[in-house]
Amino acid sequence: MEFAPIAAGDRTAFEALFKAQYRPLCAFAMQYVNDGDRAEDLVQDLFFRLWMDREKTNVTTSLKSYLFQAVRNRCLNAVKVQGRVRSLNEDVDDAVEENGRTEDEHAERAARVNAAIESLPEERRKVFKLSRHEGLKYHEIAERLGISVKTVENQMGKALKTLREELADLMPVTILGWLLWWSNK
Repeated sequence: MEFAPIAAGDRTAFEALFKAQYRPLCAFAMQYVNDGDRAEDLVQDLFFRLWMDREKTNVTTSLKSYLFQAVRNRCLNAVKVQGRVRSLNEDVDDAVEENGRTEDEHAERAARVNAAIESLPEERRKVFKLSRHEGLKYHEIAERLGISVKTVENQMGKALKTLREELADLMPVTILGWLLWWSNK
């Protein structure tokens, strides 16, 4: 199958590609993430981005090779991000234990952090989530959102400053250190 009809907006060709490659790509993703739901999410996101960016996408290899390579890259990023999240969660758990907080207090704090992230202006929130939740690099975020790398840097700086200010009363030294480390990344 060729990518040219899809790039031109042929939905039938895209649906045929999806039907033919969805399950094999999910099985392939499972080898990396070891979680069926996560594997499907990654593959679905790939197809979504492929359709949305079809006019800008340049497939120089076979379409099948391109899809498998893209899934592999997404899985590796997801595993890397999961490692970061796991490390952060361990820091939070350690801080909770050190401070003698209950699980309810921990859940309340997590809800406040999520609410603070959701209250960021839309573009800033998108940039923050793409960086922190999807593990994308600044140039990848800039490319995906169609903005400059400098704008990504500015938005991340403002997001981190806002979060540090809004959540200062919640943050033990380990979390502040994590935020500072990320802001210098």
